[in-house]
Amino acid sequence: MQITFGLQLDEEVYPLPAQTNGGQAIMGQQALLRFFETHFGLSGYPNNNDHLRIESYRQALVEQLKQNPAAFYQASLTADQLATSAKLLEARDELLLSGWDFQSKTGIPERLQSLANVEHILQNASDFQLTPMPFGFADRFEQMLRFVGKRELPLDKVLIAEPHKLLPTHLQRLFERLQAAGIQVEYLSYAAPMSDSDLGIFQQLLSGQNPSDRQLKNDGSLLILKAKRETEAANYLARMLRLNPNFRPLCLIPEKNRALDNALIQEGLPSLGILSASLARPSLQILKLATTFFWNPIDPYKILEFVSLQVKPLEDRLASLIASQIARLPGMKGEGWYALVYRQLEELQEREQNDKTVDAGKARFQYEFWFERKRYDLSQQVPVAEVHEVFQYLSDWAYEQFDEHGGQNSSLLVLSEQAQRICDLLEALPINRSQLSYLELERIVRTIYEPSPVLFRHREVGHYPCVHSPASIIGPTQSLIWWNFTSNERDYFFSRWYRPEIDWLLQNGIFIQGPKEDNARLLWQRIRPVLHTQKQLLLIMPEFINGKEVFAHPLHDELEAAFGDLSAICSQISDENTAAVFAAHFNLPGYKPLSHVQLGTPKPFLHIQKTSALQQIEQETFTSLDALFYYPYQWALRYKIKLRKSSILSVVGDTTLMGNLSHRFLEMIFKQNVSRWSREALNRWIDEHTYDLLVREGAVLLMYGREPEKINFINRIKFAAWSLISMIQDNGWTVEATEMDLQGNFQQISVKAKADLVLRRGDEWAVVDLKWRGATRRQNMIRNEEDIQLVMYAHLIDAEIPNIHTAYFILESGLMIARNNLAFKEALAVSPDLSQDEVNQRIWKQMRATFDWRMAQLKEGRIEVRTAQTVDEIEETYGAQLMDLLEMRREDAPFDDYRTLVNLIS
Repeated sequence: MQITFGLQLDEEVYPLPAQTNGGQAIMGQQALLRFFETHFGLSGYPNNNDHLRIESYRQALVEQLKQNPAAFYQASLTADQLATSAKLLEARDELLLSGWDFQSKTGIPERLQSLANVEHILQNASDFQLTPMPFGFADRFEQMLRFVGKRELPLDKVLIAEPHKLLPTHLQRLFERLQAAGIQVEYLSYAAPMSDSDLGIFQQLLSGQNPSDRQLKNDGSLLILKAKRETEAANYLARMLRLNPNFRPLCLIPEKNRALDNALIQEGLPSLGILSASLARPSLQILKLATTFFWNPIDPYKILEFVSLQVKPLEDRLASLIASQIARLPGMKGEGWYALVYRQLEELQEREQNDKTVDAGKARFQYEFWFERKRYDLSQQVPVAEVHEVFQYLSDWAYEQFDEHGGQNSSLLVLSEQAQRICDLLEALPINRSQLSYLELERIVRTIYEPSPVLFRHREVGHYPCVHSPASIIGPTQSLIWWNFTSNERDYFFSRWYRPEIDWLLQNGIFIQGPKEDNARLLWQRIRPVLHTQKQLLLIMPEFINGKEVFAHPLHDELEAAFGDLSAICSQISDENTAAVFAAHFNLPGYKPLSHVQLGTPKPFLHIQKTSALQQIEQETFTSLDALFYYPYQWALRYKIKLRKSSILSVVGDTTLMGNLSHRFLEMIFKQNVSRWSREALNRWIDEHTYDLLVREGAVLLMYGREPEKINFINRIKFAAWSLISMIQDNGWTVEATEMDLQGNFQQISVKAKADLVLRRGDEWAVVDLKWRGATRRQNMIRNEEDIQLVMYAHLIDAEIPNIHTAYFILESGLMIARNNLAFKEALAVSPDLSQDEVNQRIWKQMRATFDWRMAQLKEGRIEVRTAQTVDEIEETYGAQLMDLLEMRREDAPFDDYRTLVNLIS
């Protein structure tokens, strides 16, 4: 049997044999190890057990630390046990593969002695009551190596892609033993064609020669295609391949990038079948979000992300309702939570009677499993058994979903496997480890959390040959497209071993490869694609990949050093002047830049023919009336045509959150009898109820790092609440209602509203509208007699009661703003000389006139579009009509969702 071996031949290889040949195989490291294990009777080891090995090694490191508290890794292990264990396990495996037996000898350096002690503990794990460490690649390789030359192999010859000196130490040892056992070992060599073409000259330079002629001939053998973005390059290249059917290049696509494959599919060309590996798979997000249900305070952002996932262990409609609730009130089990949840569960139970696909019991179990479980403070620890229960459920659920979907969503299978690995790791913990801290649990999940490789489309007949690694090309190819000819190689830093350690190992016959050997191997692999290309090499160089700027591949520097100016072989997709570089060798797609389209300008009026629907008004709210008065196009689009922007499920911003929470605080406070409260009593009440309210409706402020904002908010609430209570007490008011529902008539139309705070003093009434901020704006509204909201509230309370007081209370500053001081002597009086009743009557009269005027416009089919650009033309049209109406605004509407529809684009 003959084996062709290469370090990067575990996946795609080029060229493959033209036909199947018995007794020949192409292998990388993993396949080669499995081959030897199979024939030596050593097979059966799992491949995906690194998480268990890390845990076992962690236990051994902890045990060794008990014996030697000053061990070199003590500080790192204290900071992060699993990460430290993973790094030291890599070092241990490197030493094992290099041939060290971990035996102590004279003069052994301290760190090597510590690792030798850890290895001794691992070999005697049962004596220390530790979990035995499973075999990994290094252990399996060393075990296999002991049988080479001692047992027969059906192997005659091994062809090796890399030179012997560039192979890792353990492979050098293997092939030397194979040679000693009489098996023929040969190293592949390939001499690049030494032509005088552009490509040939570059090959000579990379091969160490020094050609005299370094002038670019633009003979088509070496071409560079540049683009701004990879998607632009992919679309252009795919169309070019479509237009040149006889051009069948090998495609080198590093990092399994799917941009070119997607473009080929769009052009109707066969798919390359490229896997896409990503941590952003919705199903995998569950793995890292599940832990948030263990802890208090909750993280509303993660809860919202969990219930918003496309695939999740929660009934879809119920999850959607919970998401909307959390987005509005970032907490759990706040106002209306249980009514919302149990109403949906009851609906599911009713649907289950007629629809067998509905499982109400399962939906209830899933809700209770996640949202009703016991949670622990972040300073506490969660029992391992509860963590195991959650991830075992996730594993079972994901596999069940994978099976139900016909095995189509492989990400679910990956989720199931990763959740099971977490369970396996938890089971491998020592018996005395019954609880986990927040950081320990997060580290465990992060240790397991890996990208999910997904195949969106299978490789199709007639596809272009494709490889993902430069060293996967082990033979000649006529032409090659090097996709994303950019720097994507890993960085090399310092050796993990100190010079005295390397010297001691060398003295004992152990050679440790370092950055020098790694870099030499990288340099050799980097030039393979160029040297193996015989006729034509195309280098594709985008400036941005996935929205991030990238650097040119290191070989581009070699090109510039060899030829100087590369413009003769470069073509920029968007530059017609450089297209001739490629046009001499290919049929090229046309490139037509799109011209800018000038947007229109807003028109002062929209005209419609059918007006009956606009005039059919039975009920309005103050918000809708306000839009009708000032911005009729918004009223028509939102309330009549029902054009509303879709809800974006995101936690409300801080300003909105503060306003909502402050309203809720004051609503709760004024449900108490505050007539005799002192400031100390108020502060005590707020302190007692703050945490519960924030858990239900403002958990954002309980999160780590938000303590300053929380304290500042609570202090503001205390100040604002006492300012308001003291004003109520000092001016003889009593609280009639908070969040009072109001309903009445306005021009024969039913109007509904909700007043924040309604006060009473004998026969007098006062309506106070609570605002988080905006003191200057409210002063101007009262001064300009634009406080129509307060006037509407006063009318809806009782139109017959004269002189109902109105005011704004600014929570952020504790400031009361009113027209005069008759209701609150502490208020900022904006127009103290004016009669409240007369002003209210005047505004009310203007509101009625404005409504009638707007309705007359609607009857004519004319809808005003009031913007800063159209206001002059509109007012010129109206002339003296505006005298008896509310003063119209001259600026654009704030928070306008319809700017695009009316051509108002800034």
